[in-house]
Amino acid sequence: MGQWDDKFERAERRWAEWTMHEYAQTDRVIGRILEDKARRHPQHEVFRFRDRTISFEELNALSNRAANGFRALGIGADDKVALMLSNRVEFLFAWFGLNRIGAVCVPINVALKGDGLAYQIDHADCIALVAEPAYAEPLGAIADRLPKLRHAIVVDGRTSPPLAGWPGREALHFDELMSRAETSPGVSVDFRQLSTISYTSGTTGRSKGVLISHHYWYEIWAQAVKYARYTDEDVLYTGLPFFHTSAHGTTGPALLAGAQAVFVERFSASRMLDDCRRWNCTSAKFIGGMLSILMKQTPSPRDADNPLRLMVGAAAPPHVWHAFEQRFSTRLLELYGMTECSSCLVNPYEDRRAGACGKAITGYDVRLVDDLDNEVSCGQTGELVVRPQRPYLGTTGYYKDPDATLDLFRNLWIHTGDLAKQDDDGYFHYVDRKKQALRRRGENISSFEVEAVINAHPAVLESCVVGVPSELGEDDVKAVIVLRSGGQLTEVELIRWCEPRLAYFAIPRYVVFRACLPKTPSERVEKYRLRTEGVTADCWDRERAGIVISR
Repeated sequence: MGQWDDKFERAERRWAEWTMHEYAQTDRVIGRILEDKARRHPQHEVFRFRDRTISFEELNALSNRAANGFRALGIGADDKVALMLSNRVEFLFAWFGLNRIGAVCVPINVALKGDGLAYQIDHADCIALVAEPAYAEPLGAIADRLPKLRHAIVVDGRTSPPLAGWPGREALHFDELMSRAETSPGVSVDFRQLSTISYTSGTTGRSKGVLISHHYWYEIWAQAVKYARYTDEDVLYTGLPFFHTSAHGTTGPALLAGAQAVFVERFSASRMLDDCRRWNCTSAKFIGGMLSILMKQTPSPRDADNPLRLMVGAAAPPHVWHAFEQRFSTRLLELYGMTECSSCLVNPYEDRRAGACGKAITGYDVRLVDDLDNEVSCGQTGELVVRPQRPYLGTTGYYKDPDATLDLFRNLWIHTGDLAKQDDDGYFHYVDRKKQALRRRGENISSFEVEAVINAHPAVLESCVVGVPSELGEDDVKAVIVLRSGGQLTEVELIRWCEPRLAYFAIPRYVVFRACLPKTPSERVEKYRLRTEGVTADCWDRERAGIVISR
């Protein structure tokens, strides 16, 4: 790594002498942390959205404006508000403002449409929605299915878009919400109160709303500072979307460490390194597919000429690991977790191992168990189960879903639904998903929900959706379809059927029509057989056919 060794050596020296200010348990409330940071370091620029920077003082003041604006609408403690926003600063003002008054933020995946979109907003009991005009069409299409929604708040600082067709009996612009006082709303919030309901992708059925308290967010952020060794000299970069909890592995650590977080609209392989050079970013978030995409870029003499000392994320392809570090003069730090137990496994900073998703070093006990919840021997495959070592670490369950919550905490351990092995040195190695789920380029996909859309087509008798290996890592979506007697449907017609009903990333890449599906004597589809066969000769490939889908 030659001349770039300095960036690692300096980081090591800084970490050795630096101490993060810790908050007492009862002070681990987002609003109190913002106020404290604004008092201690008012002019520190904690967030950057390209050319716009936000200081602690401004963040605190504008979060107070949002809080007072929500209060003026009658929104208060425990009320739920959906945020359907891209990576823009208004998301943070709204989230932090809601939390200031004890209200709850419900981030919505901006690619959702139809049933999935209506379900999450209504199931969460949202009484208000903050969204961009870009999502007016899918929201308008479900407006009559959101009876609890009272307010629609439109975020657009440049124009005054028409509000006709938007859900909600009352509508206003975000600027109006932000016209209130910058003084604290004066609401007392407990560290155990709910901050966020984050919906899963629905791995075995309907999406579930994971409950995240103020204290759990603090634990996620504080542990990230420690395992990645962030200090006030770091600049953290992400293009992951704000509706994913993983994006806030950048937001929160920057807050606590007094670092800076740089947010861009989305990941771009062609722009990422230039972005990091422009803003002197020292760390970036990744998901596995991103590393493969970066490696497929045309090599450049400038690849190693970047300030990144660390890239933090999950699912790094083992065969890419060392070549990536060498080419881009950085270090990969892999972890494993899910929203219910974030980063329960992390590779130790000083002893990272390619192909491993880490050790239990962040406050969790982790075991591997068989189908009867008995612990398996070292080297054997088992389901990852997790138990917090500290109070109020991890989720308390799923919103309005007691059965799923009980199943999650079966025998007092969080059951992840993922399979892994553990080696003699205590490192866990991911094996496969136990649940019938897919993951495509960082997005979790429910086969259940994709099948429901396909099966709704008049010509379809039944279908099965599985994941097949992608050349970029993770999965591509394959749909195996049985038509009704006399039914007619082409592959392109199927894609066009899915477009208005599914998020773009969930639309199948591969389609194959069969006379029947393989089934057990009890009539259950044997998905493993279709998954194992992979991409067969009779599969139609949407990408090879040049079919473009809308986003």
